Amino acid sequence: MTLAIALRGDTSRQRENTIPALRTAIDQGADTLAVDLALTADGHAVLLREEAAREVWGLERPVGELTLADIAAVTSDGGHRVPTLMEVVAEARHPRPASLLLRVASAEAALAADAVAADHSWTDRVSYTGAVEALHAVAARRTGVGTVITWDREGLPPAELWRGLRPRFIDLRADLVTRDLVAEAHRRGLGVGAWTVNEFPEMARLIGMGVDAVTTERVEELVPLTAEGAQPPEPAGVGAGAGAGAGPDGARSRGRHSA
Repeated sequence: MTLAIALRGDTSRQRENTIPALRTAIDQGADTLAVDLALTADGHAVLLREEAAREVWGLERPVGELTLADIAAVTSDGGHRVPTLMEVVAEARHPRPASLLLRVASAEAALAADAVAADHSWTDRVSYTGAVEALHAVAARRTGVGTVITWDREGLPPAELWRGLRPRFIDLRADLVTRDLVAEAHRRGLGVGAWTVNEFPEMARLIGMGVDAVTTERVEELVPLTAEGAQPPEPAGVGAGAGAGAGPDGARSRGRHSA
């Protein structure tokens, strides 16, 4: 079974990382929502990609220099705003629970997200990707936390990159995925994800190779190819093999990164 991961929600119809985008992706059958997390100056976890802060939302300063009130004052043409992680956790519960894959750039952001997930009894449905030091920070706090390691070079990443973590899968740039690499990862007890895959034939090709997760901006095209109710692969053992190995930025099947 292959996980259908919606990159920043349904961005073909809605603004990325907003409640409408996430809600639509859930309605379309996404198993997981891959979103970008940032920390405000007053310590609130919000869904905002740094590159989009200025380009999409018109924010003139880095997110870390803005308070939640500063960010909440900015709305889209449709009246939508940057949501907090707390709002997203509530949204992910209904009508069908969806898991969250949070892309974090710092240990502080990861720990703030973990606190929100714990407050809402949602830790078992939240995984983390992004900066390796951030993944280690949250793993040190919470045993068994879900982590995903991003890799954009040929082959599997070196063991030292993920040693001490229990990655649920390695998220690879789609054009680097081969049948042999998938088989090697599976031999080592590791799942394999592919990002960012927006073309239907490429989705089918990768699923045919046996990948465990596909990240896309077109989840409505991916879901019919994936098994209903698919579950994430089991975490790899800490000492499994020498390689392991996620994060979004999308651009067709060879472009911007995943979750």
